[in-house]
Amino acid sequence: MMSRKYLGILLWLLMYSIAGIRCQDLPLLESMPSVRAGSPFISGNGDRNDTIGGLFNPQTMHELAPMNFSIVPGARNTLEFNVNTLSSGISTAYEVLTLLSGNICWRPRETEGQVLRVYYSFNKNILEDLSGAEAADFAEGYMEALAVRPYQVEDNQTDAYSTLYLVSLLVDTETGKPLPAAPADAEPWHYRLSVSQNDLGFQWDSRPWIEVIDTDYNSALLSTGNLGPVYDGRGRRKYDPDLYDLYLYPYEHINTFDGLSRSYCAVSGGPRLIRSTSSDYTEHPNSTLSTSSLKISKSLVEQVGQIREQFHITGLNSSTTYVAYLTMKVSAATAGMAGIIFRKTVFTTMENDACSLIFGLDFCKGVAYSVPTSSLQNKDKTIMAGAYDAIASSLYANFSLALQLIPCQDNSESRYSPLKHCDDCEQSYKSWLCAVTIPRCTTRARDHYVARERGDNRNALINNNIKPVSNYHEILPCIDMCHRMVRDCPPAFGFSCPSRSKFPHLAQHSYQSYSNTSETLNCNYIGNAEILST
Repeated sequence: MMSRKYLGILLWLLMYSIAGIRCQDLPLLESMPSVRAGSPFISGNGDRNDTIGGLFNPQTMHELAPMNFSIVPGARNTLEFNVNTLSSGISTAYEVLTLLSGNICWRPRETEGQVLRVYYSFNKNILEDLSGAEAADFAEGYMEALAVRPYQVEDNQTDAYSTLYLVSLLVDTETGKPLPAAPADAEPWHYRLSVSQNDLGFQWDSRPWIEVIDTDYNSALLSTGNLGPVYDGRGRRKYDPDLYDLYLYPYEHINTFDGLSRSYCAVSGGPRLIRSTSSDYTEHPNSTLSTSSLKISKSLVEQVGQIREQFHITGLNSSTTYVAYLTMKVSAATAGMAGIIFRKTVFTTMENDACSLIFGLDFCKGVAYSVPTSSLQNKDKTIMAGAYDAIASSLYANFSLALQLIPCQDNSESRYSPLKHCDDCEQSYKSWLCAVTIPRCTTRARDHYVARERGDNRNALINNNIKPVSNYHEILPCIDMCHRMVRDCPPAFGFSCPSRSKFPHLAQHSYQSYSNTSETLNCNYIGNAEILST
């Protein structure tokens, strides 16, 4: 992904490599018909229409504002962008840098051997002769390029460099020559272009940047990576809830965007099931636990010192695979028209209602996974979450009293550890307690999962207070949490973990060891599992 932070430096170093290829021996374009901007493009979704052009002169590009175009073989689109030499943007002291980017929104089926190419130059002769122009091709539905204009030119001929000219046309992938004119009924390609002196209007990122936290039979929980600080120095939220959006597709469309996988325009305008919106943002993440309709709810959550945006998808079908795309807004001015597209994420819901997804608990804040469905709450996940939280919090009281007897406020010489503090012990114990009292549930059988009968759970509190509706498989807690608790807490507490050499049966049926190389989740860890990989 092209981050704004180092975009200028990176583009300065790579400007000749990303600017594309220099065209040689191309024919004049006088005889080629022109396809003007402003033709309507309707996306594959009936609930959304994209109006192309109309806001500006169809042949003039404006700063960062994306424009839509249609083109067929044998035709061309010509554009111009007036360079603002007074705007520093990402420019250097010697050159004015202009960024070009674009997405293919839709293309006909039979396009093998064809590629959409954008030529660009500060020389107006490009409109008639492409031999001296730079060019950039679309790949996987994405194009980016850098046009470089000197600050100072010979004889102060700045007028010759004040406008960037662009010509788009379809060419043969092997010869690089423009394609011959298409029949009158040929289906056009639809694409968008953005030109800016400050940022790439269209971007793509090879990371998914979103993690599937867990699923159950009718919902899923997904989370972005760490967003960093979202509040200013006065405690006011500076995070934009419209920054990220999620697009959900059925599995039957997993290959729909083959060849267009880097196109924000294609994904955002495709035949999706649903997408998130700003109106779906909530300050109370667990308020949607019992929602049964098809919906994507957004919220900000803080866990282990990290701020993430969370997407709760409800109203899904059981035993069904879905495809999710995360997008990111580049600018408020381009919202809905341009942005960043991340790599797709695939997830599958569970086969039955033996497990229910819960999160947003008051005491066990780190719990965000599926648990055995209770037969006592009539499948109400909100009440169910409270019941599990109450079990864990009731067992915490004695530990809390014991911790108060420890001289935590003393200097490091008199404390139980020069490296650890009571806060470390409290956090480690709480994570361990929540993991061992709130079992993680799945309907999928694996060698390292433990099959549980509905009346024979890991502790009597689950048997009596939850009464699971059916049998399930438990993903055992990571023993690493037990080891961390022993290390962080005072030796006087006498905490210890089962040894696999001395008590193999107990260790095998109580814990699993964390592994970040396993293809499937091999144990349940509450907290920042990244510290286990270092």
